[in-house]
Amino acid sequence: MPDLITELREHRTLLIAPHPDDVAYSCGGALAACAGAARAVLLTVFTRSAWALPKRLRAAGPDVISARRREEELRYCRARGLERYVPLGLDDASLRGYDDDTEMTADPAADPAREHIARVVAEAVRDLRPDLLLAPAAVGGHVDHRLVHDAVRESAHDGVRRLYYEDLPYAAHQAPADMEKTLTVERGLVPYATTDVSHVFQEKVRGMYVYGSQTDEECVREVTLHARRTAGSAPGGRAERVWAPAPAGRAR
Repeated sequence: MPDLITELREHRTLLIAPHPDDVAYSCGGALAACAGAARAVLLTVFTRSAWALPKRLRAAGPDVISARRREEELRYCRARGLERYVPLGLDDASLRGYDDDTEMTADPAADPAREHIARVVAEAVRDLRPDLLLAPAAVGGHVDHRLVHDAVRESAHDGVRRLYYEDLPYAAHQAPADMEKTLTVERGLVPYATTDVSHVFQEKVRGMYVYGSQTDEECVREVTLHARRTAGSAPGGRAERVWAPAPAGRAR
């Protein structure tokens, strides 16, 4: 069976995150299991924000919040031994007129920034020339995640192999059957690899807490719940799953 940890060690991988924290939450166990041996670059698309969990930080404004997020992301990259961090510097949903509700329901095709996002993501993939690309599957429907997912799919003619991670914590908010329907029917994906991260799960959690501006105990509980149910019946199991595009000719 495919082994994501081995692939991260053997391939030049581009990890694409809509926001700081998305990779740590969604596939941070696989990265922790690589023990610094992942040949990976982290590219984060929306690195300017007006949202933060601590109220005092939120009141400080976008410049302070964005600087804090950059510091957290750099610390995470160092902790995981990633080769490079590439922030694209785009405004996230909180700075483009969305609120906590509308960012989860908006149509990404109607976002005025859609074409620009698609262009800069495609340019970054071309410039960085990875062998493997790991991007969000857009579980949950957050407009920023949908925009990045669509940009990655639209640039797929470049020959780079693409896999898609289950966006956390959003994946934990959906029943497994509903999530799988979204990914198979709406996204045209099929399961590719389920990675046992039980032995490094506490290290994954420590990586999540690097993002102190965004992580709290509730978020950790949600990520843990999803890891348990993804692992299935194995006692104490924790797992992460990635998806691949369905083979050509297979009905979506």
